[in-house]
Amino acid sequence: MVTKSKQTGAFIVELALVLLFFGSIIAMHINYTIAVNKKGQLDRVVYSIVSVISERRQLFANELDICGAGGKQCETHMNNSFDMAKGMLKRTLPDFDENELGMRVLELSLIDKDKKLVRTTALKGMTAGCNFPDLEDITLEKATKLLPLTTQNRRLPLYHVSLCYKTPFNIIGLMSGEPIKVVTSSYSFARI
Repeated sequence: MVTKSKQTGAFIVELALVLLFFGSIIAMHINYTIAVNKKGQLDRVVYSIVSVISERRQLFANELDICGAGGKQCETHMNNSFDMAKGMLKRTLPDFDENELGMRVLELSLIDKDKKLVRTTALKGMTAGCNFPDLEDITLEKATKLLPLTTQNRRLPLYHVSLCYKTPFNIIGLMSGEPIKVVTSSYSFARI
C-alpha cells in the first residue's frame, strides 16, 4: 500500500520534469523568434544597401565597377555602405553592437572584349565565423547566360551584398559555447 506522502513526492518530481521540458521548449522558441526577427531586420538593410550600390547612373556616374578605375574607390564605397548599414541597424535594433556586424560586397562582371570573368570582393567589419554564400561555381559560360546584355551590347554586373550579425541571445549556443551568426544576402544587377 502506497502512502499519501509518497504519492505527493512522485507528483512533485513529475511536475518538475514536465515544467523543465516545457520551459526548454519555450526558451528554444524564444531563441528562434529572436534570430528570425534579427534576420528580417538584416534582410531589409541588405536589400537597401544592394539597391544603393546598383544605382550606377544616379549615384555613381554610370561607373559599373564598384571599385572604379584602378580600384581606388573600393575602400570609400565599402566604408559608405558599411556606415549606412550601421546607421539603419542602430535605428531599428535598440541593442545593436556595431562591433558584431560584418559585411561582404561581391561584384561579378564580365569583360566582353577579353572574355574574362571578374570577381571583386570587399570585406568590412567582423566577418570571422560568418558563412557567407559563395559564387565561386559561376563560370564564364554561366556568367554569359546570367548577366543581362544592354542595348549598348555590354554585360551588366551582378552585385551581391551579405551582412552577418551575432544574435545577442542564444540558448543553444550557450550550451556549445558558440553564438549563432545570422547571415543574409541580396543580389541586384546594375541599373543604368
